[in-house]
Amino acid sequence: MRIGFIGTGTITEAVVTGMIRFGVAFERVALSPRNAGTAARLAALDARIEVCESNQHVLDASDVVCLAVVPQIAADVLSALTFDARHHVISFIAGTSLDRVRAFVRRSAKVLRAVPLPAVAAGKGSTAICPRDDIARALFAPLGEAVEVDDEHQFDALSAATATMAAFFALLEEQVSWLVAQGVPYASARSFLSGYHVGLAHETTESAEPFSAMIGHASTPGGLNEQLNRELSERGTYADYTQALDNIMRRVQGRG
Repeated sequence: MRIGFIGTGTITEAVVTGMIRFGVAFERVALSPRNAGTAARLAALDARIEVCESNQHVLDASDVVCLAVVPQIAADVLSALTFDARHHVISFIAGTSLDRVRAFVRRSAKVLRAVPLPAVAAGKGSTAICPRDDIARALFAPLGEAVEVDDEHQFDALSAATATMAAFFALLEEQVSWLVAQGVPYASARSFLSGYHVGLAHETTESAEPFSAMIGHASTPGGLNEQLNRELSERGTYADYTQALDNIMRRVQGRG
């Protein structure tokens, strides 16, 4: 596989780092010259990684091309490039439909979307892929979970779910602040919560049972977990969360 990246930011760095760390088979990696510091760090990882002089050089040196530019500049960057029928294009561009990506790349034989997250660098991330694709699966499955869907609405929903990262950290900060108010030093509270939530996340990987069943397992009748979950439910906290995700979905699909 000769794979190129148009755009060399956080996600490109995570994907390439994961490829090296987890032995994804490739012949060459061609990197955009944009963000020279990141490109140089990646090139130092493996002799097969090359920083190209231009984005067009990336295309010319690659068969698989990952589009990793922000949506605000995608049209300007991609319209200046000449794609070829041999190019297998994987778009990371947020909120940009398959039809719009096809309009950008024109003659490419195959176009798909993927949403890798920074944790793929450590083999812990989930990557949504649309439509199903053998090449994308071979690239992302070693880096964590590769979740393939053929329906673009479903892919947009998975993409919208990635907007929960900041809210997750905000919830942790709320919990740590409460512990600090009880007299626990911040460092101790943070360390405890980090390990605690890693443990909870690990439990989700141990089986495929529904999360609703896991709620039941954790909620002893009359117990502390049952009380907190009930209070949040009664206050509409989870309903507010769903409404916020609906708003994100509208934005992802260009409807708001």
